[in-house]
Amino acid sequence: MSSSPATQAPTARVIICDYNTLLQSVTGLLRMSGYAVFQAYDGQAAAELCRHMPDIDLLVLNTEGTGMDTPALVHAVRQAHAGLPVLHIGKAPIPGMPGDVMDLADSFSAEQLLTAVRSLVPVGRLIPASG
Repeated sequence: MSSSPATQAPTARVIICDYNTLLQSVTGLLRMSGYAVFQAYDGQAAAELCRHMPDIDLLVLNTEGTGMDTPALVHAVRQAHAGLPVLHIGKAPIPGMPGDVMDLADSFSAEQLLTAVRSLVPVGRLIPASG
């Protein structure tokens, strides 16, 4: 007998909006860590994914990857997902970004990224660490 998918732990859903090499490295690391990751090529694609996916747990943005005003993107996404946690990866914080958006310097380590993501994803959505 095989195990039922319904008995598996919930998977946190993360949308990543970026266009450069960070997209591949962040996506790969989060997937290897058990997160369901959906890639968006630009800000419009990220907004559309968020609008059509009801159970998003985190939006990860890179300053250069949105192709649009990044604070405006966050505000637009939060119209559909009020209070959605957002992680911004970049050289410096962006003026006009909501105060609760977490910034991570783009020279981060894998552990720094995972620590930031774990602090933003709702506890009930985290995947238990395997022994």
